[in-house]
Amino acid sequence: MSEYQYSIKDLENFTQIKSHTIRIWEQRYGLLTPSRTSTNIRYYGENELKKILNIKLLYANGYKISRIAEMSEEEIVFNSKALILKTNNDVDGKVNDIILLIIDFNRFALEDFLNQELESRNITDLYLELILPLLKKMGELWQVNAIEIIHEHFFSYLFREKVLNKINSLPDPSRNASKVILFLHDNEEHEFSALMYYYLLKNRGYNCYYFGQKVPVREVLKAQEKLNPTYIITTFTSKLSEKNFDCILDLLKAMSRSSNVIISGGQLMKMNFKLPSKINYIKSVEEFNQLIEGQN
Repeated sequence: MSEYQYSIKDLENFTQIKSHTIRIWEQRYGLLTPSRTSTNIRYYGENELKKILNIKLLYANGYKISRIAEMSEEEIVFNSKALILKTNNDVDGKVNDIILLIIDFNRFALEDFLNQELESRNITDLYLELILPLLKKMGELWQVNAIEIIHEHFFSYLFREKVLNKINSLPDPSRNASKVILFLHDNEEHEFSALMYYYLLKNRGYNCYYFGQKVPVREVLKAQEKLNPTYIITTFTSKLSEKNFDCILDLLKAMSRSSNVIISGGQLMKMNFKLPSKINYIKSVEEFNQLIEGQN
């Protein structure tokens, strides 16, 4: 049995393909084979999630669904991988170069590459212009089994060191400066967005309290009561069910009664939700900058 069990609604949220379409692909074309629990509830595993992402990629690039249905599993993966690795510009070329270094675990060459890039731009621009496209492509390569989770961890912690070094090199804010809490919820471990917000806020003179990954959200309420922060910031990158998101959102609403709450992350783009006025949903670092400037 797969480690993960996704409902068809989860697949719709993660892939942005309507449940009705997934059912058609499954029943008419036999492209997916859901499993059943001991209580006869249908679910999809990690392999089905990868496959539907590959089908979506091929379909978006002009392949007819009837043609995809005729392909073997190996052909679907091969054609998807070719599309992912296609180079259209200088950024694609650099991203592919970095991926080769990551696959080889070539830390020293990777360090040299990043240091050279940082000579010509700041850490924020590097993140926006190169690291985000890199992370996107790594996610796509995971779906064709061309890269493993260990590679993502290897690169993540290496780049994390770069960001933390930049944060630590900034002057310490005044003790009387406004306070900010940054954290990642119980099921979240992707730090980059939160660390970039940390860097930008410290650079603006805020006192930042970063509590790290997989924090029990109720515990943040205790820190809020003690610190009385101007902002509380979290992000949603990992796959998350609507039920779990609704539970977290209820706690964020409680926090918003006395602090401005900022949320971001790719998973939020796939969900329908309504926010109170003191919870701000941002889609980019640029929006984050604009929000902070507007509330200063």
